Amino acid sequence: MLKETGPSKKHPKVAEQELLPDSHLSCILEFDGACKGNPGKSGAGVVVRRSDGSVIAQLREGLGIATNNAAEYRALLLGLRYAAKKGFKYVRAQGDSKLVCNQVQDLWRVRNDNMADLCKKVKELKGNFLQFQINHVLREFNADADAQANFAVELPVGEIQEQSNFTC
Repeated sequence: MLKETGPSKKHPKVAEQELLPDSHLSCILEFDGACKGNPGKSGAGVVVRRSDGSVIAQLREGLGIATNNAAEYRALLLGLRYAAKKGFKYVRAQGDSKLVCNQVQDLWRVRNDNMADLCKKVKELKGNFLQFQINHVLREFNADADAQANFAVELPVGEIQEQSNFTC
């Protein structure tokens, strides 16, 4: 039996800070990186959803040896590239990396050169969208993207797999 304390928790898959337009041009990107060792064998995972929570696509990419933070950034980049390619214009990204979410929002400074390059790429890609938001979520609400990232760890470097239910 689930025990709830305090106000009812809304799942972040549907709990918006700013509402996305209810449109076929809107999507939610749940992203996560996985790393077996730090640095270690890594993967990127993304689940792309409509505003109603239905799954549009699941993405994963083998990254080879990387740090956990690089894997998180690479997952966000994987999702943003997919969203741009499919023509989405309103995007909310959410992940469990506080570092990535806060650096992309310019709330935290980027101190590592590799992270600065990845953050710059994210900021360039987010310019493809009419609306972009990024939110930090707790790990427990990022399990689907985490599963994709863990599958991706076993993929060859650069291999991207996509399971898609995409329709306009």
